[in-house]
Amino acid sequence: MAAAPLKRGEAVVWLPPRSEGERAFGTEAHLLAIRGGGPSPGRIERVSLDGLEGTGSVRLVFDPRDVVLLSPQVPALTGARLAQALPNVVEDALLQDASACAIVAGATLGEGRRLVAVVDREWLEFTVGAFERRGMRVRSAWPAQLALPWTDGTWSIGCVHGGLALRTGAHDGLGWTAGEDADFRTEAIVASLETALAGSVRPESLDAWVDDASWQGPLERAGARLGLPVRVSALPIPATGGVDLLAGRAAAGRRMLAAFDARAWRVPAALAAACAIAALAGLNLHWAQLSREKAALRASLEATFRGAFPQAQVVVDPLLQMNRNVAALRARSGQQGAEDAVPLLARFGQALGAGGVDALAAVEYRDGRLKVRFQPQRVDGRAAREQLRDACARSGLRLQFDGEREPTATVGLQS
Repeated sequence: MAAAPLKRGEAVVWLPPRSEGERAFGTEAHLLAIRGGGPSPGRIERVSLDGLEGTGSVRLVFDPRDVVLLSPQVPALTGARLAQALPNVVEDALLQDASACAIVAGATLGEGRRLVAVVDREWLEFTVGAFERRGMRVRSAWPAQLALPWTDGTWSIGCVHGGLALRTGAHDGLGWTAGEDADFRTEAIVASLETALAGSVRPESLDAWVDDASWQGPLERAGARLGLPVRVSALPIPATGGVDLLAGRAAAGRRMLAAFDARAWRVPAALAAACAIAALAGLNLHWAQLSREKAALRASLEATFRGAFPQAQVVVDPLLQMNRNVAALRARSGQQGAEDAVPLLARFGQALGAGGVDALAAVEYRDGRLKVRFQPQRVDGRAAREQLRDACARSGLRLQFDGEREPTATVGLQS
């Protein structure tokens, strides 16, 4: 079937093998692209992913070493039930866990068999996501074995990215590593053809599709050794790929990792890190400033205390020690402070009013405060308690109950 010409903004990209890793999608020219709409449409060129800028849609051709083609017996199922059954059908033919693979059913082959293509799910998601993140719509993803042209009686072999894609039938093919050395390439071509010939009818000729002219010599030598005529041509624009690997992609919710482009977040991440470092530095500087102010204030308090009481041997809490010493001096001189027991009781009695005696069950003075126990019936209810608090506040006191239902409270001067 003749391939439809590429329109402007379209491209066919022959992907490198996964063994080259993610670096194949960086700035280096690892991709083989056939683009349409240019000055020389249909010309093969090596480009980087960034070099495809301006391309709106792409057809991806996966390296044959990354896609396994199988033809197992498949139950007569469709839809979700077929997708659920396929991992169990092909797991014995795979070297990795079937649950980590994208498994796509293709054409029915007869006798209950069906074409099945298997590719690593993570690699499929990463590859397709790399193009989608740059605004390129991925129209299809085909295995290279089935993307080569096919005619009865003739095998097709694709020589691209140092590997071989051999198509031996309408729904059959395999991948092989060939390397860069000419002699090794010859041996690899012979080995792949002999492996395929072991279980197939010998073809009349071999059509070879290459990414550059360096394959010419190895192909001619391999054809001469096997007695097969070889016709060499440039990589074609595929008309179809037999089975579309996009059908094996995960649901949209599971493609979040593939959609994440770390490079796009480098600048925001750097700015966020810089802001966090600046905030931490500011907090530490502010803490150091407050620490110095605290030390200066304590030194001032201690100096004031020692100036008033030079006989003090140890200063632990200047403010507390000052209050205690002033209270002691006042007591020795016969004066009373506002926090002493008698003045405090006088204020509290004034706040309680005429019925104060009947309201109290017990009163205890300790450390400038009164511990008071009320008669339970006098403080039963929120309104009664609020009335007592307001009366104490008007007298310059602060009344705080120990609990919502407790009749005990603490009374002290307002701060």
